[in-house]
Amino acid sequence: MKFLLLLPVCTALVLAAGDGCTVTNTDSTPNGTDSNDITLTLVNDWTLPLGILAYGLDVLEDAVVYILATDYINMSIQFYTLDGLQAATVPLSPANTGCFGVAWNNGIDTGTYYTNDWSQDVLYYTEDFGTGWTTVNSPAGTSTGGMAFDGTDYWAIGGVAGGIWRFQPGVSAENIAIPEVTAEPSGVAVFPYNGNLGVAVTTYIVHKIYFYEWDGYTMNFIGSAPCPVLAIGASFGLAYSNESGTMFWSYADNDTVWHIAEFSFSLAALEPSSWGSIKSSF
Repeated sequence: MKFLLLLPVCTALVLAAGDGCTVTNTDSTPNGTDSNDITLTLVNDWTLPLGILAYGLDVLEDAVVYILATDYINMSIQFYTLDGLQAATVPLSPANTGCFGVAWNNGIDTGTYYTNDWSQDVLYYTEDFGTGWTTVNSPAGTSTGGMAFDGTDYWAIGGVAGGIWRFQPGVSAENIAIPEVTAEPSGVAVFPYNGNLGVAVTTYIVHKIYFYEWDGYTMNFIGSAPCPVLAIGASFGLAYSNESGTMFWSYADNDTVWHIAEFSFSLAALEPSSWGSIKSSF
């Protein structure tokens, strides 16, 4: 695997005023009742270096597992090891100044990275680790948050129509309502669940994780649970690791210090599954 090793330096930590979040209400009281059948357990919590942001999140799994996060201030995709250390970066397109989400195509030998931009209605993608970038229309439009890839389809949260999007870049797209998420969403992750696809969503200011099951036709709400950390200013990203069976979540604390946390989760009726079984069900 080749990375362009660029370790950016920034002296000021910034919570973007224009990062796709249009919420002005700082009330983070959760909406609705959480499920007693969902348990989130904190595994690790890493503080990021001063001046480094962590939006979107995805997980790259090869011989080594990396957590991917975007950083529009330093114009890069950051790669973190599972001990929270920054391993490498890939430069963003110079035009991708409002980057938020990132999704990797699971291709070890033919890796493709997609990013979005909250102020533009295009997706950027690179097949050569940031040396060159190409654009394709974004089905979600502007103000799109995190992205994910399930081995077949890409997913994006938010956008002009809200809800969640399932799409093939430049080919087809479907907008799916998630009415249980009443606050503005920021992160999305997909994972194996009961032979179908599990979908997890987090929001900027309501500090909980919402869980769904997608059976290929219908998005069914499973339940929600509070985020596994108390001192949260805002949530910015979510991703699932198939290798560890855990999720990674990025947030800024009440002191505007950025973190990436790892947590395990237990859902009612969760059965062992694999990406192979998910792919064969479509």
